[in-house]
Amino acid sequence: MAVATIQRWTFRTVLLVLGLAALPCLLLPQIAIVAAISIVGIPFALLMALIPPVFLFLLLTWAISFGVPGRLNWLTSPLIAVALLAVPPFLINRSMDRTTMALVSGDNDRIVRPFRAETLAVRSDRTAFWTKTQTRCDDFCMRALLTRSARRIMVMSYPAEMPEPDFSSIARTFHMERRASCPPVELADVRLLDLEKSPTARNAPKASERMRLEIAKGNCLIESEAPLAEADTVVSAGQIKRGVNDYQAGLNPTADTIAVYRISVHNKDGATFSEVYRWTGVASYRLLPLLLPSYVTGYQFDIRIGFPRTLDLTHIVQFADRPDWSAFVTGTLGMELTLPAVDDSNDAAAVLAAKLSQPGPIDAVTNSLANDFFDRLRGRQTASQPDVDLAIAALNERRLGVPDSVFAAAKYAKDVAPESMARLADALFARLFEIDIKVSKFGNIEAPQAGRLAIAIQSLPDQVIPEHRADLERLAKDTPRRVAAFQALTRLSVFGADAIPTMLYLIDDAALQPLDKGNFWQHSYLAGVQGLCRLGERGAPAIEPLLERIRAGIIPLHASYGDLAINTLAGMGADKDTLLQAFPAKDRNSNRARFDRVFDKARRKIDCGY
Repeated sequence: MAVATIQRWTFRTVLLVLGLAALPCLLLPQIAIVAAISIVGIPFALLMALIPPVFLFLLLTWAISFGVPGRLNWLTSPLIAVALLAVPPFLINRSMDRTTMALVSGDNDRIVRPFRAETLAVRSDRTAFWTKTQTRCDDFCMRALLTRSARRIMVMSYPAEMPEPDFSSIARTFHMERRASCPPVELADVRLLDLEKSPTARNAPKASERMRLEIAKGNCLIESEAPLAEADTVVSAGQIKRGVNDYQAGLNPTADTIAVYRISVHNKDGATFSEVYRWTGVASYRLLPLLLPSYVTGYQFDIRIGFPRTLDLTHIVQFADRPDWSAFVTGTLGMELTLPAVDDSNDAAAVLAAKLSQPGPIDAVTNSLANDFFDRLRGRQTASQPDVDLAIAALNERRLGVPDSVFAAAKYAKDVAPESMARLADALFARLFEIDIKVSKFGNIEAPQAGRLAIAIQSLPDQVIPEHRADLERLAKDTPRRVAAFQALTRLSVFGADAIPTMLYLIDDAALQPLDKGNFWQHSYLAGVQGLCRLGERGAPAIEPLLERIRAGIIPLHASYGDLAINTLAGMGADKDTLLQAFPAKDRNSNRARFDRVFDKARRKIDCGY
């Protein structure tokens, strides 16, 4: 009897301790997230997640024990508690299973293969962030037209659950047509219906790039509107039912957590559309076998108390798109959407060269063709003699803007005649000094094209730089332009110690620039110090001038600025102790370990990056 009494009081004490521990676990679940983030606190976070369900299970067991007579109530009470907690999940999960089976029972496949459709309509509930000026023919739309998989594409969107195809619905249509003059278009590789996972899309050229080539050759992309009744086949893909996830369901065990995705195909049959294919995928969050609360997580650091659930998928692969449009069009329909590589026939270069030789204004398509050309050089990391010649022609054409990847012609030139590289350098410097540099009222430089040209100049071979010494000196004195194109000034290092005065001037002049005026101070400073860093041992005459500027506080020593200064002086051959003594006492003492690490690494390999 005494033993039983001790056991009862021990159980009640444990229950009381667990109850007190469960209070902060239930009221402050964010503590578990903080603990888990710290890594070492993961065991504590797991303990916090276990305490509430263990406490509630023991509390229910204790409450049941009062109504269970006999000596075996310590065994029967937990069993009854398990049964009570298991019944709701069993009934709810079974109901979800019946719903899932009913949803997928109507799936069928009566598509006649090989699949053919003159006019193919695509309906989807997935939105894309189109701009007002963009042509809303997405990646699939362009590929289908370019590969002649369909003569005309109709696109529609619907905001909620998938409706049945309606003959009277108005759709946006696209087709290609030969014309003497094409209407303006703005193409974007927007994948409203994603083809990224398709084997035909891997390593293939962009659809927009290939479409621009066709338009430049007179094969125009024509947009109009037409009723859905004109479609031969309607393909619909999207979500037809939206359920909540485990975080949103929280402590509601009967919350609807079933999400349904569907792809259907309807063929025109007289005055109606008849369904010939249906695929249904279901994702549902099923309750665990025992209805006990714990932590459920949501987006990022969202956490709350709820009934934990497991994700159950029917006809859906764990990490695939829902629905997997790519697998459907290439696998189920068997559509061949492979685009011919642009370089196989040299179409791009020939079309761009022909466009540049024509008088009159340059249209948006030709500007995009030039961008595509330089992007291809960057992608394949090789620029041949004809490529560089065309790049020079594009740079010399003032009707064209400066492409984002203009640097690729200089950086990846291979087996190119020296005179061609010299002409490329001439073109880059000429364009740089023609650009109108604008300074906003806040002191910001608004000249992105100057930055692109500067990176291209930075990529030129050393042999072509000496002819442009005067251009670099001129750039150093043109404050707004040098801020926009500061990377180009690092090429002063080609002139060795002879350029040290100019690079010291950049550092000194940077110190005169207001710190709150855009990038005037930073870019001017980096142009000088990174140029000196590139000198290496040739910059030895600059060691003492730089040390003087460190002592004067002109050279910043915090964070990456300090690393750059150490690399620059170490590369020049500065003595470690001498350099250390030049540092202010506060930087010397607080960052000694970092100083030693950066200096020793710089002795092995200089890092002039910032």
